Amino acid sequence: MTQKANFEPKEWHDLLHFACIGVSYKYSTRDLHSLNQLVVFIREMMSVQQFLTGAREKYGRYELINDLINELVTSCNSREEMLNDNIADIKNLKPVIKRANQILNDHVSAEEAQAMRAFTYELAFEIANAAGDGFFGTGEKISQSC
Repeated sequence: MTQKANFEPKEWHDLLHFACIGVSYKYSTRDLHSLNQLVVFIREMMSVQQFLTGAREKYGRYELINDLINELVTSCNSREEMLNDNIADIKNLKPVIKRANQILNDHVSAEEAQAMRAFTYELAFEIANAAGDGFFGTGEKISQSC
């Protein structure tokens, strides 16, 4: 099984960035000075934590995803780190996805690559579905407005 140690530091960074992109977007667009947005942000954070707990069980047999989850727990908690990491990538995800696919194709089995892609998609969907617009995030969800 593939582990973090199988990647060069830049490759691991790019995989982590790929997985964090949905979390980065949601966190970077929040004005945490308003009570409403603070409540929405807390709901999103709780959603991410619940997802990662469930993902450990679902993807536990993949060391790559376990290593990634361990990293996400620390890296994605730092909003500033995420914002410093090319927030412009959010507007054009094609190069980020292409780079992640290249790294996965070079280093992991087809089964692990598919699990990694599924994990990343599910994480992004969970974030988009966590909270919406309106009073305390109870309005239309991002996942419904796309």
